[in-house]
Amino acid sequence: MTFKPSLKTEREKAQETIDDSIEAMSVLDNAIKCGFLKDPHSLIAQTWIKEYKSDIENAKMFLDNNKDIK
Repeated sequence: MTFKPSLKTEREKAQETIDDSIEAMSVLDNAIKCGFLKDPHSLIAQTWIKEYKSDIENAKMFLDNNKDIK
């Protein structure tokens, strides 16, 4: 038997993904702005920020498509 989480649980996970991704982006952005990272590391961090932005967009789309579930 397969367990499928409820839409409410999935919405909570999506919101947690958004919150965590925003925090991660903030930390990475601050590290880049401080200027103590080597250039290659800064570029890697920028790639990670793009990945977190994508996660946020995907989570927001999921929430938008499931608005009627509280």
